[in-house]
Amino acid sequence: MKLHTLLLAFCLFQAPSIQAQWTNILLETKASFRAIRSQKDQIWIGGTQGTVVYSLDAGKTWQETKIAGAEKLDFRDLAIVNQEKIILMSAGPAEKGAAKLFISKDQGQTWNLLFEKKTGPYFFDAIAWNQKKQEGVLLSDPIQGQFPLFRIKAKEDRVEEIKIKEFPSLLPREAAFAASGSSLLWVLGKLNLVTGGASHARIIQSDDETFTQFLDRHHSTPADSSSGFFSIGARNKLNYWVVGGNYLQLNENKIGILETNNGGLTWEKIAEFPKFYMEKVLWTGKYWVVIGPSQSAAYHPKTKKWISLGETHFHNVILHKKHLFAVGSKGTLATLSLAELDQLFLSKK
Repeated sequence: MKLHTLLLAFCLFQAPSIQAQWTNILLETKASFRAIRSQKDQIWIGGTQGTVVYSLDAGKTWQETKIAGAEKLDFRDLAIVNQEKIILMSAGPAEKGAAKLFISKDQGQTWNLLFEKKTGPYFFDAIAWNQKKQEGVLLSDPIQGQFPLFRIKAKEDRVEEIKIKEFPSLLPREAAFAASGSSLLWVLGKLNLVTGGASHARIIQSDDETFTQFLDRHHSTPADSSSGFFSIGARNKLNYWVVGGNYLQLNENKIGILETNNGGLTWEKIAEFPKFYMEKVLWTGKYWVVIGPSQSAAYHPKTKKWISLGETHFHNVILHKKHLFAVGSKGTLATLSLAELDQLFLSKK
């Protein structure tokens, strides 16, 4: 494990009068990152080749490590249970030994296998975590006409399957994308699942917090095998956004952005949105931020204005205190302050 200091880099934006300042965090690893979450002063990142990067001091210094025996795994989501306990999710086919959860109880010093599926078409996509309940829900790609869900009980270090009673009939090839671990949202006592890969992208919601009955809330957005909804994020208990696109067409977007103002019961497409493939949507407390492996952008709901955050190579982004932390391919880790976002919007005026 080695510590790394922050180094400064500059990113030019599409509008010539606007310039923002990103900070690149230089890492020795060239692993691709898709998992990132934070809690208090901790920031944890998971990636390919069993790689884990983390900070215990709010991003001032960073440590890198690899989990023994996980060198062929790709960690695409994680959960920070408390100061000591971390759970990592490996995304990949069960028959290739890639559908696994790992757990550390000593702040990442040692790791053990918590849960795995060895057979069947299991492929883990996301973890929706409820910090108050100290529980999570693990999502897998469909098996026999429905999405398998597993409840992670952190206090007991136990994972158990949720017995689903009713689920909308799945479309051929319909699945959830594990691009940023954000295809599943737990809010207002309900699970919201976004899909793609089929003739239409859909939004499916649980009827209550037992997660045993689900309803089709949106099914009118055309999609195909490489497109659909990739991420769902919440501004509050009633206002959510869903974003996506086509991962084979990075600088196009026919999927758009959908919004709900009633907790997911009904959805409307936003009239204006950036035309690039979006892997993650995030509410910062003042702005919506959407990121992808070609571009990123921010939206001010009060002024209804978009600003470009320039050409980027990100797969995921989080808000930690007053900074955005974004991760991507080839060891990419960068940060941007909310104060700089404010300046960008002021400059646009």
